[in-house]
Amino acid sequence: IAQALYMLGVEPVRDSFGRVVDVRLIPSKELGRPKIDIVIQTSGQFRDLAASRLFLLTKAVELAANAKDENFENQVSAGNIAIEKELVNAGVSPKQAREMSNYRIFGGQQGRYDTGTKEMMLAGDKWDSQKDIAETYMHNMGAFYGNEKEWGKYEKGMLKAALKNTDILIHARQNNTWGALSLDHVFEFMGGMNTAIKEVTGKDPDAYFADYRNRKNMRMQELKEAVGVEARATIFNPKYIKEKMKGKASSAGQIAEITTNMFGWEATRPELIDDEMWNELYETYVEDKHKLGIREFIHKENGASLQTITAVMLEATRKGMWKASVEQISNLASMHNGLVKEFGAESSSFSANNEKLQNYIAGKLPENEAKEYKSELQKMKTGSTEEINTKEGKVLKKEEVNPEQAKEKMPLNGLLIGGGILAAFIGLLIYFKKKRKNE
Repeated sequence: IAQALYMLGVEPVRDSFGRVVDVRLIPSKELGRPKIDIVIQTSGQFRDLAASRLFLLTKAVELAANAKDENFENQVSAGNIAIEKELVNAGVSPKQAREMSNYRIFGGQQGRYDTGTKEMMLAGDKWDSQKDIAETYMHNMGAFYGNEKEWGKYEKGMLKAALKNTDILIHARQNNTWGALSLDHVFEFMGGMNTAIKEVTGKDPDAYFADYRNRKNMRMQELKEAVGVEARATIFNPKYIKEKMKGKASSAGQIAEITTNMFGWEATRPELIDDEMWNELYETYVEDKHKLGIREFIHKENGASLQTITAVMLEATRKGMWKASVEQISNLASMHNGLVKEFGAESSSFSANNEKLQNYIAGKLPENEAKEYKSELQKMKTGSTEEINTKEGKVLKKEEVNPEQAKEKMPLNGLLIGGGILAAFIGLLIYFKKKRKNE
């Protein structure tokens, strides 16, 4: 919140007990720069617990937009004008467009806590381009939550208008309990917002973590750097893998989840996950290049997770995300088929409802193996059998999940606030460019 206020050129006002009760403009001479326009994406939990803070942020936007400044351009005011024009062009009445031009805080429609797009992002057969994801995201996350009167208001095109001219995307991070790869909600929210901005502006915004983990050394970290650092420190780190192998099925499941999250980033911000990362994943967990026995460990402890890992990598090749070699694809297809044959097709796995992926895998197998593979898939779809491996004491069976159970789990506090809000900062790059030009 403090970062958002400071971008706007506004500061908190505290009462005698130190509680924030209001906001006020920072004098232009003291601020020494233009007021920077912002858009804020709030999580559902923060929306529910801290509505008063969202009201203060809206007041801050209004103060900044109406401020008179002879020394610097008022980018918040310019943003209001651009939003109003965009809404009028979209068919909104001039009066309503003027009222909505101050709207900068958006969240899930009808009180939802998830974006409603994570499953879509991970279902490669459900989208052909990022445009599909972006439009769904803007629809689901386009409700206004900035004042009490219009709380939860939704108007088609409202979020799209607010995102026009967005250059930078920032996500707050203040603890080590999660990272861009380890928590699915990061690609769900930040990645989803990235697709929305790209759809509106025609280009990816620069993406950063506002890293508050060390209060004595707070910094802005590029998202690509954060992903690379986390990958090298965890899933590609032999020491980390050895520690994980001290666990059981849940440890294997965490590796599968990170692999799935890599695919989520491919769907929303492809530049983050390159061929080198996919090749490293293949070499580490399929070829076991560190000779740790990691492939056998996952196979023994959680065969379903190994199914997921191979399915994710195969879907990445099918979608053109990873330019794998013919040998890699063949090995993965054979390995995946072997797991399905041994344990049965797992009904909640990454490939369970993706017929395009299933056909792709079958097409990479010899004819007789392809028939066996399709037969196992049919058993999963009809729920007619349970596959039981009595030798290893494993059971892998179809599990029926009702709609209530399938609802998105609540995001972790670390992603929210105490951990924050997702903010797309508008105009920051423009300011820096102007500053460099003036210098």
